[in-house]
Amino acid sequence: MLGGMDASKTVKTNELVPANIVALPGSGFGAGPRVMRDQAMTILDAQRDLAKEKGVEPYEVKAEDVLATDKVKALNLDEATGSATVTAVLGAGEKPFANPQNFEGYRAINFKDDGAKILGFAVPDQAADPAAEPKFLSFKEAYDGKEIGIYQLEVTRPATKPDGTPDPAGEPQTQNFTVGPILREALDTQLKQAQDADKTGKYEVGKSFPVTLFADVNGDLVAGVDAKPTELDLSTVQGGALAYKGTVAKLQEFVKNSQSNPAEAATPPPSINAELAYIKHKEAQWWQFLLCIVFGLVMAFVFEALTDYYVGLHKRPVQELGAVSTAGPAPMIITGFAYGKESSVFSLFAIVACLIAPLLIFPPGEYGGYLLSFYGIALVGLGLLTTTGFILAMDTFGPISDNAQGVFEMSGAAEESPEGARRVQLLDAAGNTTKALTKGFAIATAVVAAVALFHAYVEEGKLTQIGMRLEVPEIFLGLLIGGAAPYLFSAFSINAVGRAAFELIEEVRSQFRNDPGIMAGTSKPNYAKCVAIVTKAAQTELLGPGILAIFFPVVVAFGFSIGKPLTMINGVEYNLVGAQALGGFLAGTILSGQLLAVMLANSGGMWDNAKKLIEDGLHGGKGTDAHKAAVVCDTVGDPFKDTAGPALNPLIKVMNLVALLLAPAVIAKQAPGVTIGITVFAAIMLIIAIWWSKRGGMGSGMTAAKADHGDSGDNTPDNTPDNDPTPANA
Repeated sequence: MLGGMDASKTVKTNELVPANIVALPGSGFGAGPRVMRDQAMTILDAQRDLAKEKGVEPYEVKAEDVLATDKVKALNLDEATGSATVTAVLGAGEKPFANPQNFEGYRAINFKDDGAKILGFAVPDQAADPAAEPKFLSFKEAYDGKEIGIYQLEVTRPATKPDGTPDPAGEPQTQNFTVGPILREALDTQLKQAQDADKTGKYEVGKSFPVTLFADVNGDLVAGVDAKPTELDLSTVQGGALAYKGTVAKLQEFVKNSQSNPAEAATPPPSINAELAYIKHKEAQWWQFLLCIVFGLVMAFVFEALTDYYVGLHKRPVQELGAVSTAGPAPMIITGFAYGKESSVFSLFAIVACLIAPLLIFPPGEYGGYLLSFYGIALVGLGLLTTTGFILAMDTFGPISDNAQGVFEMSGAAEESPEGARRVQLLDAAGNTTKALTKGFAIATAVVAAVALFHAYVEEGKLTQIGMRLEVPEIFLGLLIGGAAPYLFSAFSINAVGRAAFELIEEVRSQFRNDPGIMAGTSKPNYAKCVAIVTKAAQTELLGPGILAIFFPVVVAFGFSIGKPLTMINGVEYNLVGAQALGGFLAGTILSGQLLAVMLANSGGMWDNAKKLIEDGLHGGKGTDAHKAAVVCDTVGDPFKDTAGPALNPLIKVMNLVALLLAPAVIAKQAPGVTIGITVFAAIMLIIAIWWSKRGGMGSGMTAAKADHGDSGDNTPDNTPDNDPTPANA
């Protein structure tokens, strides 16, 4: 159903389930026996008991004595292979059985991936004549596109008398074997050879079980059998997929040297025998994926409802802000901050509730991990984005209604038509609400995307095995730094708005001062210069926040990697401490960024609509002290809701993307000088960003302006009404 999939088909997950079986090495180019871990430990216990009883070392105990003990007899080992199994276990010792099977890091072999290490390993040709010289193929040549499985064989021979002659009256002798993993074509060849050599026997293939080969980055091999333990006892399987950790050329060279000069022949490459495991399947139905999308839609409506409650013109928060405006701007700012912080908490609860849903729909314990759970989270984001058309329409309505009110007022029609002025004010208030709704939607999508990217980073950073425990100091410190990053970013953007706004105000005042005809209506202002100031500021002020978003993760990742011990994973050394610290950094950024973004967006929207409420005639209307207080709060809220709040959404996404791209370089084993050099360079870039943001402020700008005009007091032109805050706000 999804992506063009037939609704009758399902998604099936594969999870390797340990069979607690150990494949022991055999002699020559053959595979050794497979032994249940519990059986092996029982055999070794019997060996130790006999050694203690006889007063000898364990290695001096004979296999036949161990086989005769009550402990080993209770295992009911196969009569034909029991002695060989005990001998192999005693020869291997405890080391192969010390740790339970762990299939973390194993993936189904992709034969199209030329970079896979195991594809170049040498494999004995299973179809070759056993009596002939050993032949080898590459792993890819041997298994690519071929049927491989475990097969139950039945060999039937006529009854014979004690002297070996046929006994027509006797019951035929039947033997059952389970062999594999083996190629089906190789099995057919071997059965034909056996049938030709044994004319009296009848060889038949019974039930077969498909096998999927898995490997890790080190080239170790696991054969996943599509069977249940009740259907197939993997400890009875004979043979196996054998490979050597060397190329075909090396194996052929070894065989040639061992035949020509055995005394000086080199040691062959180490052999690997596939461990056996069951494959556990769990089917995911189409409706589960659809349900995740539905939760995304629900999340969109919940966010719209929350934002509408806190920003809506006729809802309690905005009404209360209007009521306290009569006491001045301070109570309005305090109340607005309180409601803004409250709204961010409930928005976070809504996000958590919707993102928990995929974890309940696809339980990791049943589906072999978090893969489908995070795919479900991505589908929640997809459901959220299905409302994009509606959101874009609402987002567009805000600027249209805002510009309509501006044009209406500048045209002078407001004085002639008070009712028209009231209507465009209502439209502007509705536009402010719709813009606030879309900001909440954008924040939600940013958080959902960040959660999905964070999971990708954890996998790319090799952190799935060791995790990110908060008691690790570097992780906790990274969490603290990440929580602070959105606040520094917001400070940059708010300072930028202040600098640009003051520069624009100074230009407007300068034009009023130098050209009295503007106020008289006899000349036109220089609009182009004002537009140029705003355009230049919009571009140059992005430098500091951009550097911060890119280089802050670099400083944390490489800074915490300096001098840290390496971690061995599948035979490869990684520096994971820096990656762990960066993971904590991302978690802190996502959390504080979401809370801060919603608080800034909603508090700014509340102050703006409270001003519209007063301009509509409540609490005294325009020109009153309540209106002046509302204008002050609206001036504070504009950079909150229009700059700092929305800008945090791309910050969260960019930092997660930067971390994802950095992950391979962060965990790689680097020379200390390289790590230190990268950290120092990134730190210098951050210092430049901070300096760029702090290079000037409104206070220093006002002082410079006063000095330029020789004015020690207020430099507002005389023909600008001091008691009307509207021009300053505009």
